[in-house]
Amino acid sequence: MRFLVLQHKDIEPPARLADGLAQAGHQIETCHVQRTPVPGSLSGYDGLVVMGGPQSANDDLPYIHDELALLRLAVAEDFPVLGICLGAQLLAKAGQAHITRSPVWELGWYPVFPTPASAGDPLFSNLPEAGLRIFQWHGETFSLPAGAVLLAHHPNVPHQAFRLGRCQYGLQFHAEVDAPVIESWIEAGDDERRHLGPEGLRDIRQHMAETGPMHAFCDALVQAWLGLCQTRAGAT
Repeated sequence: MRFLVLQHKDIEPPARLADGLAQAGHQIETCHVQRTPVPGSLSGYDGLVVMGGPQSANDDLPYIHDELALLRLAVAEDFPVLGICLGAQLLAKAGQAHITRSPVWELGWYPVFPTPASAGDPLFSNLPEAGLRIFQWHGETFSLPAGAVLLAHHPNVPHQAFRLGRCQYGLQFHAEVDAPVIESWIEAGDDERRHLGPEGLRDIRQHMAETGPMHAFCDALVQAWLGLCQTRAGAT
């Protein structure tokens, strides 16, 4: 299968998500949206991955408008989508939801908890009832699009993951990152460093070596999403 990745910054790559796609033998085409025009069609692709970035889904930028147009096509066609952080917010907005300031600026490691609906979901049925500590790096959040199913939550920022249709997922968190990626965000994020302070930065780095459960969840999620993509490809 062939997958399109929309990437907003060089330091926000698909990382472990791309590893899972490549290891399964699939092709990945990466569009760096600030340098390359966003495709106007999903023809020839079997899935769309939209990554995070410092932009807002509300920004009046040509490539943001183009991404939203492509995602609206995906929503209309029930085309497989995996949106991460900003990508989740763009998917939500394409589904006519609203993007607002997050009640909490989530920077670092936070537990994400399953909702009752996650038990029957292919990607989230193995999210531990006690929660999974996972990396966050965002200052905005989203309302749920009409018809969306909430799959993961946190008391401070309730909307952590949702599904639209059969195979369109928005994840507010970053299960795909490793220590080098996190360090690159810390280095680039002047406002984030100031907000975290020395204690917050120490906490982030203290847990960088404890990503095993998060990465296992990420790997299983990618494989489950690939299964949905294959099912759809076989039916079309």
